[in-house]
Amino acid sequence: MSNITKIQHITAHEVYVPGKKGAVNSPELGLFADDWDAKPIVLLEFHLSDGITALGEIHRGPTLKEVSPWLQQLVGLPLRGLDLSVLPANWRNGLQWGLLRSHPPALWDSPSPVMYAFEMMLYDWMGKRLGCRVVDLLGGPVRERISVDYWCGRQLPKDLTRIVSHAKALGFKGIKMKSKIGDPTLAQVKAIKAAGGDDFSITIDPMWQWLSPHDALHMLKQLEPHAENVRIEDPFPWDQPDMWKRVREVVAIPLVLHTRGMDVLRRALQDQYADNFNCSGGITEFLTLAHAVEVAGYCCWHGSSLETGVWQALHLHVIAAARSCTMASDLQSALIREHTLVNWDWAYQDGTLPIPAGPGIGVTLDHDAVRHYARATATF
Repeated sequence: MSNITKIQHITAHEVYVPGKKGAVNSPELGLFADDWDAKPIVLLEFHLSDGITALGEIHRGPTLKEVSPWLQQLVGLPLRGLDLSVLPANWRNGLQWGLLRSHPPALWDSPSPVMYAFEMMLYDWMGKRLGCRVVDLLGGPVRERISVDYWCGRQLPKDLTRIVSHAKALGFKGIKMKSKIGDPTLAQVKAIKAAGGDDFSITIDPMWQWLSPHDALHMLKQLEPHAENVRIEDPFPWDQPDMWKRVREVVAIPLVLHTRGMDVLRRALQDQYADNFNCSGGITEFLTLAHAVEVAGYCCWHGSSLETGVWQALHLHVIAAARSCTMASDLQSALIREHTLVNWDWAYQDGTLPIPAGPGIGVTLDHDAVRHYARATATF
């Protein structure tokens, strides 16, 4: 039993890292949905009995106080490689039956906000223990550099001219932007094309806020003559396929679905209402989604929530292991946030990023930066 690795203690940092001035929204348009960079992110350092410190990151929103009971349960926990079944029973809800979900424990539906961070820690630990990268634990890389696009929130055409000119000068080949009904969408697209050229791709992401075909069709018809290399992500709710189908009958602009879980992807594949997919989730969940997309004959990209550098770097590994993940992904925190809080050079080149070369995730925390942006720290 002495050879079994255990979690000795956990250091948790609640951090708030603002977006860079002018990088997110034009002041005249206001917030898209919420003040995302005012929400906390909890970074975790798992100090293990074998001397390794492995990292995890919790999705933005939960505070350190809210996740503390979950972290307390992990202290002293013995680890068995990448096995999630070592977790206490209250970390999983029951089985999720459906497309590729009938075989636990890889896709447990967990009530814990720490679940993804724990999975992340296991892969970082095992990579460091074996001296290999996370991508090598996932079967090896399909690609060594990951295609990424620039990003912004809701920006006026004049601001998009500045942003896209800067992005193009950095070598980016496309941009993703947020949108609401009432925004000057046609003028925005024209401004992007004027600054970036017709080959510069545009992903417009309303996050369901185009409301209905009635509200969106007129604008889409106006947009269609200028829609080369334009795609729309999540114009409508995923569980209303008739809305998607109606638009696809009227305009030829590709529609992309953000697959927030296997149930969402299953519905979309059955009803055939999306052209491609944005996949996300934890390591195993994303790869399951990406493999299903591949089998169905589609492509995807990896979504993000503008996490800090720990999770953004992990995304690079899982994207590299997924054959279907050929579209440019949402990995722009180093461009949008004031700091990624990790020691790693975000070497953007021609719209790509490399996989971190070090063992595990391949990044370390910049503790000076963490202290600067932390509002609370605790050890368990």
